[in-house]
Amino acid sequence: MEMKFYRRTFLCVILILVLGIFPSAAMAEENSDNHPVVTTIDVQPLVETREMLPGDVAPDPGLPDEAYLNESMATASVFSPRLTAPTSDNDCYFGKNIFYLAGYGMPNCTAYAWGRAYEILGSKPNLSNGNANQFWGYNLNSGAYPYGTTPKVGAILCWDGNYYGHVAVVEKIDGNKVTISESAWSGAYFYTTTFTAGSEDSVSVGGFQGYIYIGDFDAEPEPEPSQDTTPPIISNAEITDINDEGFTVTCQVSDADSGVASVLFPTWTDANGQDDIVWHRATISGNTASYRVLYSQHNNELGTYAVHVYAYDNAENAACTGLNVSAQKSITCSYQTHVQDYGWQLWKSNGELSGTAGESKRLEAIQIKLDDKGYDLGIEYRTHIQNIGWQDWKRDREISGTFNQGLRLEAIEVRLTGADAARYDVYYRVHAENIGWLDWAKNSGSSGTEGYGYRLEAIEVMVVPAGSSAPGSTMRAFQSNNIE
Repeated sequence: MEMKFYRRTFLCVILILVLGIFPSAAMAEENSDNHPVVTTIDVQPLVETREMLPGDVAPDPGLPDEAYLNESMATASVFSPRLTAPTSDNDCYFGKNIFYLAGYGMPNCTAYAWGRAYEILGSKPNLSNGNANQFWGYNLNSGAYPYGTTPKVGAILCWDGNYYGHVAVVEKIDGNKVTISESAWSGAYFYTTTFTAGSEDSVSVGGFQGYIYIGDFDAEPEPEPSQDTTPPIISNAEITDINDEGFTVTCQVSDADSGVASVLFPTWTDANGQDDIVWHRATISGNTASYRVLYSQHNNELGTYAVHVYAYDNAENAACTGLNVSAQKSITCSYQTHVQDYGWQLWKSNGELSGTAGESKRLEAIQIKLDDKGYDLGIEYRTHIQNIGWQDWKRDREISGTFNQGLRLEAIEVRLTGADAARYDVYYRVHAENIGWLDWAKNSGSSGTEGYGYRLEAIEVMVVPAGSSAPGSTMRAFQSNNIE
């Protein structure tokens, strides 16, 4: 609905800078008196919405005026500014908001301004149900509220710049500094802007029209000294149960003063910015908040996922932290070995033992294959053979080694190929005569012995997401007795 100029940023700037991560709610200021100060507080509930285009109208649901009355709202002459985002249980912005009910909910400036006016008045406001650039003209024609060019708290500020215009609500006036609250399609769900009175035409989309005075209000009283200002405590945030469908986010959250109200897990992938961001609402059981994130909720994208944790208490204090996870499909690596006196064994996979243990039988040949799960991914391998040395590289079920020649395998190297090879690592280890199990080799590293005349007796192979912890020690994967 408005110019797309405010990007999502996060609340917890100081905390995030200490952690060294990029938040999705931040504060951006300019010290010059000639520039507005914008604070973005992007706390977005899971709500389907769409942009309000020129000519669109939010039909009135036809509820009687009595249905909008709410005695719990601040309807007295004392004005309480809104400097934090409304939550999804607030009927002013959701359940009884005509724009939300028509599918034009926040982030949209019209839905926000209409809902804020409803919240201020405690009754249904007589404002336009069209686009932002119709609010001013509608009020002139209806005569519903007085208007002017001087800012007052609670007033609706109107612009008609670009095709859509923009509307916001005056929350605070400190000398000549005016603070407004607002929302923006394809921008922030909620943010505030502070500017110098008289510079309205240079703020937002331009085309300043004036202020609609929906009431006369006094300044907000000082807060009670006992007001809770301590944010919740987040601990033990982690990602577990990663598989081909998704992963689980959990954390411990507590708040001794006012209690935990909600926990959100905004999640998106590195690919294409934040085009797939979803604010997942956690299930809270005791002090544990959790949510199962499915790749299908994020365009089935794989790769690196950013997950942030937002915890809110009932006094609207917030805490946040961040996590990352590499989301990959589980690749099945299968292999079979040709064993002395036995021939070809059955296929084994994902770290299972292929060969024999305690029987002094040599490995003579091997085949390896991958279930690539749709990736551009292959596998190659070569073996060091008695009396022959290193063979050429084989790939994808080709036989490396010999059989019916009585020659032992002494070492092996394995590597991944294809455009997606960098997404994964291949680990492998062998059981060698007179030594036992050697440590794990990785990505083309040699595993086994050279110059001893020792046979390989068993092997284990597995493919894991790149950067995963090794399945065991990697210190001693290969031993050579060759002296140059």
